[in-house]
Amino acid sequence: MASGKRKKRTGTAWRPLLRSAALALGVLILAVLVMTLLVYLEWLPESAIPAGNTVIKVLTALAAGVFIGIGRERTPWYFGGIAAVLALSVSVALMAVYTGSFKPTWNLAADVLMCFAIGSAATAVFLRRKQNA
Repeated sequence: MASGKRKKRTGTAWRPLLRSAALALGVLILAVLVMTLLVYLEWLPESAIPAGNTVIKVLTALAAGVFIGIGRERTPWYFGGIAAVLALSVSVALMAVYTGSFKPTWNLAADVLMCFAIGSAATAVFLRRKQNA
């Protein structure tokens, strides 16, 4: 017979991954809006858009790495990378739907690797500082 107690689940923590990816996506949307406003007001030239896109991707990956570590004592370092790649994937999918086309390139592969590395490093650094504090 089944007892009234539930077993504690062990495994991948999908909720924190999805939560941090969603929060990082919010950071991405906010950063894109700020950059759009700066270009619209002509405080930034249009030639700054590619560099701004890279900065936004880095900020998104950093945010995903920090958000995955908040509220959790023992998070594997690679969860931040996974959350960053999830946020990047959603943003790429939304842009593909908006433009009506998707073309995988080596730049996209480099962005995925960059986001994974930055998100993982941000999680590791954040948790290390949290443990030492």
